[in-house]
Amino acid sequence: MKLEQSRTWRHMSFWICWVLGFTFVKSFGEASDVYLGWFSYYLITLPIFVAHTYLVAYVLIPLFFNKRWYPLFAGLFLALFYGFSVLELLLSNEFIFKWYPTGSAIAVNYLRAGNVIASGLGNLYIVLVFLAARTIREWYNADNRRKELVQGELQQQMENAITKVQPLMLLYAIDSIDRMVDESSPKVTRAIALTSELLSEVMVYNEEDPKLFNREIELVRKLVHLVSVIRNCEPDVEFFISGDPGQIKLPPMILFTLVDMIFRKFEKESTLPELNIEASGYSDMITVQVMYSGARKQDETVQECLNTVKQLESYYNDRVSISMESHPYGCSVIIRNNAPADINAFHPATDVINTTQAVVN
Repeated sequence: MKLEQSRTWRHMSFWICWVLGFTFVKSFGEASDVYLGWFSYYLITLPIFVAHTYLVAYVLIPLFFNKRWYPLFAGLFLALFYGFSVLELLLSNEFIFKWYPTGSAIAVNYLRAGNVIASGLGNLYIVLVFLAARTIREWYNADNRRKELVQGELQQQMENAITKVQPLMLLYAIDSIDRMVDESSPKVTRAIALTSELLSEVMVYNEEDPKLFNREIELVRKLVHLVSVIRNCEPDVEFFISGDPGQIKLPPMILFTLVDMIFRKFEKESTLPELNIEASGYSDMITVQVMYSGARKQDETVQECLNTVKQLESYYNDRVSISMESHPYGCSVIIRNNAPADINAFHPATDVINTTQAVVN
């Protein structure tokens, strides 16, 4: 409706400008009654010009010229050219010039072929101006669409690069390893090996086709293992898988990205939150319950959850539906697939893991 209203206003503005503009040109320097006369002329003959212009622009060109029926297009174009010119001359000489002061004399044989062609050239001028304006606008819209496609492609490439490399996870690991080196931690070598192994597997996973969700679960487990080494504490993470995880068609690495973001949000805290990750192959959704019992207030934890959800939405745009529910000890992030799930081959369900030690192992 908004597009149609905008189109109507554009067309109305074009014809109003045409009437006022040519009235000013034809009566410049004349008395006020001549202004009124030419304004009446262009206002009364406006339906003729509009009909002629729209028949050419929206009937002849789409139906004949664009389909390369050039002889038929030329014949109909000349017929409209001559017919509307005759109609304009009849209306002008038999009515307008007799009743409105325009300074134009009425010719005796105004319907001669030469007069009709000369008058038709004026009608043709407005047709060409309209087509030129329409062509410029279509070119402008096409250029904008091209730029949007390029921008969308660049955005998609950036998102794919972020998904493949996980730069924030890598920087977090490197910063943590630097700290471990400063503290002369004996786990530095193990942390470097785990970081390299995890990054390699993430890149390999992004080259796989199809990307199965149970492989991403394994990557999340290795991320938990890495965090347990660099934080020198074991995150309390539990997985609950129902149905076939191969039926989960969420965008690749979305669970990995979410868990990584949560760990990084709490990197300055002495303890990490407890995470309960529920993935359902039946409903094609995952739920990550974040429970934190440290010194941080509930409002702060909820605010961190909100910030995390907004950041995750910026990564995946409208490909998923992300919602959040708060509870006394934190929040739950629910991720659903917006696209209809495709049928996938059956994959063995991942076992439910209830202990932190099992997650690390």
